[in-house]
Formats: sequence, structure tokens, C-alpha cells
Amino acid sequence: MAASGASTAAADAWSDQLTAPRPATVRTAAADLCAMALVAVVIPLVVLQIPNAIAWALPARMAAAGPNVVASLLRASGLGLPALAIAAPFGALAVRRLRPSPVLLAGLLVIAAADMLGGASRTVALIGVDRSLHGLGAGIAMAAVVAIMARPPMPRRSLPGWWAAVTVVSLTAAPGLMRYRATSGDWHAALQPSPWLTGAALALAALYAILAEGTATAAARSAFPAAERSQLALLVAPVAGMCAITEAITYRGGTAVIAATIAATIALSGLAVMTARAGTAARFAVVCAVAGFTLAPAAGAVTALAQPTMTSGCAALAAALCGATLALLPRQAPGGDPSGCGARHRAITAGGLSLAAAGFAAFYLAGPGNVPSRMLTVLCLPLAGGLAAALTSSLRTTGAAGAMAGVVLLLAGVVVGTLAAGAIQLRALLGARTAPAVHGAMVTAAGRWALVAAAVTAAVALAMAVTTIRRPAPQLRSPPGPGGAPRSGPPAGP
Repeated sequence: MAASGASTAAADAWSDQLTAPRPATVRTAAADLCAMALVAVVIPLVVLQIPNAIAWALPARMAAAGPNVVASLLRASGLGLPALAIAAPFGALAVRRLRPSPVLLAGLLVIAAADMLGGASRTVALIGVDRSLHGLGAGIAMAAVVAIMARPPMPRRSLPGWWAAVTVVSLTAAPGLMRYRATSGDWHAALQPSPWLTGAALALAALYAILAEGTATAAARSAFPAAERSQLALLVAPVAGMCAITEAITYRGGTAVIAATIAATIALSGLAVMTARAGTAARFAVVCAVAGFTLAPAAGAVTALAQPTMTSGCAALAAALCGATLALLPRQAPGGDPSGCGARHRAITAGGLSLAAAGFAAFYLAGPGNVPSRMLTVLCLPLAGGLAAALTSSLRTTGAAGAMAGVVLLLAGVVVGTLAAGAIQLRALLGARTAPAVHGAMVTAAGRWALVAAAVTAAVALAMAVTTIRRPAPQLRSPPGPGGAPRSGPPAGP
């Protein structure tokens, strides 16, 4: 009887093992792979909304209407970048209330609707609405992807490095790819950056929502403390002010552009420093502001000088990808202590920015107008590799809320950098009346911006190497005493 009972118990245990649900490791691994695919698709889709590609393919009817109509068209089509920068903090706050998956789907659906509207836009007003919708959806989608990427345990995962690599690649190659798309077909292509990429992103987002449904926990809400939520909300007004100034001043000329550029640059610097010291973003906030301020305008200046061929865009993409793979190297060993890696992460961040500064300086010394395509590919390596390594190393020391604050500053940096590069270009174009003179002025402006980018990146790298950013200590509650009563004394630390 005892043997029979033991065999029955064993059979019941085996039956329970067969009918029990499978461990969540397979589903979690599938969700991680889907997250990597989402980063590879959504980030390029978002960055493709930044270039004002209609400037390379003006509609004939509007171009013949006079300079005032052209200026209104360029301002309307330039609404995509300000809308993108303003929507990002709202998307970050929405992620805190909801899971990232529905927020991502909502942003991608807005982009899909804007793609459909872009094919039917014929007036300046409709073009402005279309570009605003593209920016709105892209900002929401960017915040959701960052929330997916930054979920714990982030320091030991390769997803931050993958995000940094794809972001640097996208910022480098987007202007060239959009110029090729706008000039190789109908001008409406400038209002539809990549419909097939939008469809692929929607499919991946739906798949991730299914895979991540069982792995989502309540920890996502606790990753946004009250101070971090307030900080994200406080970023909205300054970023919106920068975008309003940029939109009002661009294409108007005069000394107001220079004054607005100085004011916006000072505001961006102050926001980056305050965000780094007041929250968990730390060095990542500063690196994001520098990357957005320098890289995107430099890529746009090079694109304005190059021929609109697919070859140049693919060369820039390949060069940026080769350099950005360096971001995958600095990885914390499993079981390592994140608190003990501050000096190493600071050194990697400063070294990456120094490498990027050397790349900008080499581009300036080589002369933007005399750099062949192969040499341009070589120059992209230190730029992409340095910035991607700095982004990855600084990202691994922050949390989800800090990562989102940093991305908001990245987009704000793109806005301010575009304004500053435009001011330099405007000064260079004064007095240019012939086509050779205009081309020479564009070459001069690209060289000056490379020098400014090298100086800014080098100064931040030096400051990063000699200073330490102290983040506020987390507020931890003391464990309850016997009977549930709180203990007296200082809070319990880790």
C-alpha cells in the first residue's frame, strides 16, 4: 500500500509538471528580441521625421508663387521637429500612467494617419498639420521605446548599447536618406518618410504588446518617483519655448536669429546641468544634449553639400554603424556592483566625447568641400563610435525616468543645434549672389559648424573627466518593526 501510495503521488507530481504553465523565461527572451527589433525600426522612423526634406523638392506651384510663400511653406514643413520635441515629455508621462505598449501603438497610429494625410496635402496649412502629426506621433513613440529599453535590469543588458548605436546611425544617415527620397520622386515623398517602416513598426509593436503582457509588473510605476515626474513636467515649458523661438525666427533673417540662438543655447545648457544634478539622469542628460546639438546639424550640413544619391546615404549609414558597434563593448559583468563602476563609466563617457571631438576637428581640418566620399566614411567612424560609447556608458548608470529626461534633452538639443547651425549658415550666405558663391558659403558654414561642434564636445568631455555629478540619494523607508509599527532611527540603506 505504501508503495502504491508513493507511486500515485509521483504520478500526480509528474502530471502537475506537465500541466503547469511554462516558465516565463522563454517569453521574456522573446520579448527582449522583439524589443531590440522595435529599437531598430522605431528609432529610424522617428529620426526620419526630423529633416525638413521638402526644402530639397519644392512644389513647382508654390515655388513660383514668390519668396513669401516659400518661406511659409518651409516654416510649415519645419513643424515636425518642434512637435517631436514637445510631444516626448508628454509621452514619457503617459508611459508612467499606462504600459509602454499602448503608448507606442498610439504614437505609431498617429504617424500612420499622418502618412495617409501627406499623400493628399496640397496647401501650406495641410502640410503644416501633416508635419505636426508626424512629430507628435514620433515623440510619443520615442518615449515609449525608451521606456521599453530602460526597464530593469538595464546595466547588464545589451539593449542600451543597441539603442545608442541605432540612434547615432539614424541621426547620421537621416538627412541623406530623406534628401534622396525627396529628390528621386514626387515631392509628397517628403511628407511620407517611410510608410513601409511605419507598417513594420506597427506589427512589431503589436507583437511586443502580446509578448510583454505577462511580464509587465507594477514596478513600472515605482520607477517614476514623484520628483522625477515633476522634473519631466518641468521640462515641457522650456522645451516648448525653445521650439517656439526656433519656429518664429527661422527663415526670417536679421540679428534676431543670433540673439535667439544665444538664448536657446544658454537655456539648453542650464536644462542639461539642472537635469543632471536634480534627477537620476546624471551624465546621460549632458551627453544627450551634446549629441543632439552637434551631430544632427553636422549631418544636415554634409548632406547639403553632397550629391543626392543613394550611395552617399548608404555610405554614411555603413560608416555610422561600424563606429556605433563600439557602444556594445563597455558592458557590466553579471553580478557586478553598479555603484562601484562610476569612475569607469565616467572615463568611458569622457573618452567617447573626446573621440567624437577629434572626428569633428578632423572634418574641419580636411575641409568640408574637399572631403571625398571614402574619407567622409572614415571620418564618420570616430564620430559615431565616440558618441555611441558615451551614450551607452552614461545610460547604464541611470534609470527609466532619467533615460526619458535625457531623450527629451536629446531632441531639444537637435532643435537648438539646428537653430545655431542655421544662424552660422545665414551669416555665411550674406552677399552670396551666384551659384558658386552660394556653394562656397555652404562649405564655409559646414566647416564653421564642425569647429563649433568640436569645441563644444571637447569642453564637455573635459568637464566630464574632472567633475563628478552627485545624484540625490533615493528616499528609502525603514522596514516595519514588530507588529507592523515603523522602526525609529535613520532610513534603512541598501
